[in-house]
Amino acid sequence: MAQLLRKGLALVLCVICLLAAVMPAQALSSTDPRIDIVNGAELDAKSPRSQALDEYLDQLIPEILEEYAPLENEDEERDAFTQLMACYDYLLEHCSYGSHMRNLGASIGSTTCRKIYQAYGELEGFGAVALSANTGLCNAYASAFILMARKIGFNAYLVKGQTKRSGGGYTHHEWAEIEIDGIAYAFDPQLDQSFGRSGLGQYTLFCRTYEEIPGRYVKY
Repeated sequence: MAQLLRKGLALVLCVICLLAAVMPAQALSSTDPRIDIVNGAELDAKSPRSQALDEYLDQLIPEILEEYAPLENEDEERDAFTQLMACYDYLLEHCSYGSHMRNLGASIGSTTCRKIYQAYGELEGFGAVALSANTGLCNAYASAFILMARKIGFNAYLVKGQTKRSGGGYTHHEWAEIEIDGIAYAFDPQLDQSFGRSGLGQYTLFCRTYEEIPGRYVKY
């Protein structure tokens, strides 16, 4: 009997994980304080140095907004939070964890991710892979989010360090930060995707101060 119960529990957990993997992310409550924090940011849009990547983002971001934050009428405008959340949701649902180095040959506009990486470095090169090939490791997820956040106007940048492991201790990790009114907020689409698919909740690491998530990260 005990063995049957264990097998039944394992099956239920598998079903929960499968449902979490295919269900769309749930929106934050309209009273969540992070909405006002994000909407209070002073925006100053910045484009990547790669013209091909910039043109790709100019096409991709409107498509993301149309899919994840459609407007009911033409007179409406999307606030900054809605735009940023749509880009975050896009990565949660479309990007898969895997080697971005193996996908540097993916095309993006008139060039390849490899050429962007060789010319402009990790942020643009690995971010381009996550956006075009929909795969990458933690730094590719974070880089893709940063590129989109900067296009919207946020002061976003890549952070290197360590994150807590489920089995104890820490492991190397990279994530995004956005500075708003002099405060650094962590955004981690790769870990949030993993948490969501494990049934641990959505947006655990979306716009969090380090005081709100003590011990989660150690910066280099």
